[in-house]
Amino acid sequence: MIFEMQKAIPGMKADAGFDRVESFPAGGNVRFGRVCGVNASGAVVEGGGTRIAGIALHTHTKIDNYVQYDDVSVLTRGLAWCSVIDGGTVTDGGAIEFNAAGEVQDADVGTAYPNAVFRSDAVTLNDGRVIACVELHSPTA
Repeated sequence: MIFEMQKAIPGMKADAGFDRVESFPAGGNVRFGRVCGVNASGAVVEGGGTRIAGIALHTHTKIDNYVQYDDVSVLTRGLAWCSVIDGGTVTDGGAIEFNAAGEVQDADVGTAYPNAVFRSDAVTLNDGRVIACVELHSPTA
């Protein structure tokens, strides 16, 4: 059996450079590597919420998502790997839009992510999921 190491996983930081991570309570299930927003109660949810918060980072204490009331680590500045919409396109250096589930692609899916760009092409993981590296230049609010 040959073990092939993945390039990355959803919600993984892409480098050890300057970044900012903030903590929010989960307003429900929040999967790693998804764009998330703050809801009216101040908790994060997948998608934009009432305002964009950032990207939900992975944690080693969970399998693939946070559940309601968990402390969610949200990248608000820096680079992380995000889940790409099924069949979505990604252009290295291109602008980002995301859908209600917080998945990203180039355009025509819903909500533009201000001050964010792709820093890779799409990468297909061994299990078929597709991710892309996203850079957040600054918080949106």
